[in-house]
Amino acid sequence: MRRVLEELSGLDKLYSARAALNEEQLTTRHPLYWLAHVGAHLGDTVLWVLVTLFLWRRSRGDQRRQRSLIGWTISFAAGAVGTMLVKQAVRRPRPGSGRFLYGAGPDEHSFPSGHGVRCGVILTWATALWPGAGKLAPLLVLWIGWARIALNIHYIGDVVAGLVLGAGVSQIVRRRALGSRRK
Repeated sequence: MRRVLEELSGLDKLYSARAALNEEQLTTRHPLYWLAHVGAHLGDTVLWVLVTLFLWRRSRGDQRRQRSLIGWTISFAAGAVGTMLVKQAVRRPRPGSGRFLYGAGPDEHSFPSGHGVRCGVILTWATALWPGAGKLAPLLVLWIGWARIALNIHYIGDVVAGLVLGAGVSQIVRRRALGSRRK
């Protein structure tokens, strides 16, 4: 089993390095750098807290939407706790350690991607919170995931694992939050 994991890790590192921006693109501030730089921050916690507050304000009187927002918030919180626990257990170093403001603490670890977890939450809850968002959410998630890899902050496997963790936690929470309304 260990050998299989080592082989998968090697493939993950290889394909992630191929997807990352090269040194010239990073140092010359190539247009792809700016696209990646913006995308890498679209999954930041602060942004999604602001989005949640905005949605809460617009949900006045709509109990179903408020119930969804509570589920969304619980999903984000459970995903954050799960991410930190897994990061501390696995302790996988980031591919470009020393780059991009990541210092000591839980953020020095790469697996799973916290931004990937938030993307899983967004994909799961988008249609419940924004009618029609089901078409735009996957594009946003792809942009964020690509950006984290392009800037050498995460490996592909980190982003995919985060996405699976976030979607899994969200599915459990969503069934609990909205399940009784479907019956």
